[in-house]
Amino acid sequence: MAIQQDGQQGHGLGLFRSEDEGQTWRYTVPIQDDPAHRDTADLLPVGMDVALVYSYEGPSLRGSPRHDVFFQWWRYEASTRNWLPSPAVRVFDSALDSTGYTRAEIARDSQGRLWVQAFLLEPDGTHTAVTSVSEDEGLTFQPQPSLAQLPMRGGGRLLHLGDRLLFVYGHHGVSPAWFRVRLDSAPVDSWQPEQQAFPEGIYHGAALSAVSPGEGQMHLVYKDVSERLFYRAFDGQAFGPPTLLDGQSNWALQPAVTLVGKELVVFSNTVVAPNTDYTLTARVLSEGRFGPVQMLESTPRFRGYPAAPERLPASSARVPCIYGEAPDAATGGSAAITFFTRQESPPQPGLEVVHTNTSHRLLAVAPSGTAYALRLDDASSRLYASTDGALTWSFKAKHPLGGSFRVMSALADGTLLANTSRDGLQFLSRSADGGTSWSEVLSLGNYRMLTPHSIAELDGTVYFLEYQSFTGQDTPIRLYASEDGGLTWQVRQTFTGHRHGHGLTADPVRHALWAFFGDTTRQSGIYRSADAGRSWVLLLGGQEGCVVDAVVLDDGRLLFGQDISYLPQRPHMAQLSPDGTYAELAQLSGPAYSTYALKEGGFVAGISREPGGDIYPPSEVSAHVWGSLDGIDWQELRSYTRLDPNENVRADVYFELPSGLLVLQLENAQGFGPGGKGYQLVRLSRTSAAP
Repeated sequence: MAIQQDGQQGHGLGLFRSEDEGQTWRYTVPIQDDPAHRDTADLLPVGMDVALVYSYEGPSLRGSPRHDVFFQWWRYEASTRNWLPSPAVRVFDSALDSTGYTRAEIARDSQGRLWVQAFLLEPDGTHTAVTSVSEDEGLTFQPQPSLAQLPMRGGGRLLHLGDRLLFVYGHHGVSPAWFRVRLDSAPVDSWQPEQQAFPEGIYHGAALSAVSPGEGQMHLVYKDVSERLFYRAFDGQAFGPPTLLDGQSNWALQPAVTLVGKELVVFSNTVVAPNTDYTLTARVLSEGRFGPVQMLESTPRFRGYPAAPERLPASSARVPCIYGEAPDAATGGSAAITFFTRQESPPQPGLEVVHTNTSHRLLAVAPSGTAYALRLDDASSRLYASTDGALTWSFKAKHPLGGSFRVMSALADGTLLANTSRDGLQFLSRSADGGTSWSEVLSLGNYRMLTPHSIAELDGTVYFLEYQSFTGQDTPIRLYASEDGGLTWQVRQTFTGHRHGHGLTADPVRHALWAFFGDTTRQSGIYRSADAGRSWVLLLGGQEGCVVDAVVLDDGRLLFGQDISYLPQRPHMAQLSPDGTYAELAQLSGPAYSTYALKEGGFVAGISREPGGDIYPPSEVSAHVWGSLDGIDWQELRSYTRLDPNENVRADVYFELPSGLLVLQLENAQGFGPGGKGYQLVRLSRTSAAP
């Protein structure tokens, strides 16, 4: 392993060696030991030997006669079990104070030719992607036609794909990524024309990690110019569609990949707090699909620039990742190592934040994947839509009567139903064309929706359970039903003895409807109907039956978190069977406002911190997200500190994108938009302890 020590222990660029599969390392010999000239190396194994190139790399670049590119063999000597250097060969020579070579890469084609690529700073400030080839095992190099002219500093990767070379590149500006290909069978100076790789570009051209499984293919993980992490596969002709791996934009985000047999292990450093706190995670691409994120290092430290072996045998049980670690980004640190274990270990839930938005309040996600939101700096009568997974937003429509959008649900056929308000009154509004046009279909007076799950569908009927907050006393709560997709409504049932109608959930397998009521101990209850809401059975009352949201499990049991904020009872995750059997699973830190079952398995619950209540310890000032892989064992995954102590702080999941990302909706949370509102796209992951 080559490391630039930047003068630590008196060294510059040198080789380190491990004889116990990366567990321990020792410094062996220097490559270029002058730390005043900051060289970095690219290593290429050739049998038992190592071919390498080294060149200048640093955060800034100015011309210098020292900015040359050197090639060197390190030959293995069996008698000493050591690698000995051959004399370095200068590949590119910077002869002027105004020029310089940087970011050199090396590759070897199927004909045994050694190729070196670098970027040349020209006297006029532009940059040229240059190449040189050796056909005599590195004794001499012959310059080749340049591959690209760039307006500013460039970066990229030269990689052999089994039968061809691929050069993918970009620069420090905002531009697409480009690539060129050279078949091994073509004349030495013959490269195919430049082609666009993908429009989102590569950050600085160099924020990437790539490996080839052969047969003209390549795995590429890269940070785009918006500082998000993506994966693409090259199939021999073009790059395939992107897979978002990390939407938390940050300058320090970097990937490192290792091909282990046919599996690709992707390491990356995800930001928790800019410049001071980064986690190190791993994911595995196997048979075309990425597995869950696995947390490797999470103590608060700056972690940057991970590196990993390009490939390991399929039998390898552990994959090392080396990275820089320091108290913060401005402080010197040390090289650290962690391991991803490929052996099975008991999985635990984790929650990975992929994207954060502080400018919008997300309202709903339609089955098509289109998301709907309000922009926090715009009128609440103006609706916005996103068709790229809630990453970017555009104006969709304004409510024709000036109604403000409050809460929204999307039906299975894409029809949108929204609680809107105007002139101090509440309405149910409907859109059958994806949010373009709206009409009021039900006047609610002072009643309203509480959550998107105030509405449920069952056997072709849409149900709506109303909620109110104008009195703390018992008040009639109506259950509405619609047989025409929410266009017209009739009262199906009127409940008495309750203050709140919290929500509904449907069990389509057993043709049953569940309803939840609050708010005091006497007013609370979980009810079930087996005849389309015409008659109801109370299955759980009292504090234990105070529930806002729930999901139906495969066996018909109800899974929920309790809405309890006052003693003597404390809130729990719990289950309730249709026969009334009740079981508590895990004690929660506060009342639950949401419970969600993921399509691919796993559960999350949103736990609020209300301003009132006597269940909280003095230190509890946050909302929490809890998670479970099986619905039985629950763990706290993430917390959000409240902004205003006089308001609820909430962190709830009601929607899932087609990609499998969850929409975590925040309210009164520090670090978000006006009123502490916004959302995050999160991924429930299976994590295991680092070995």
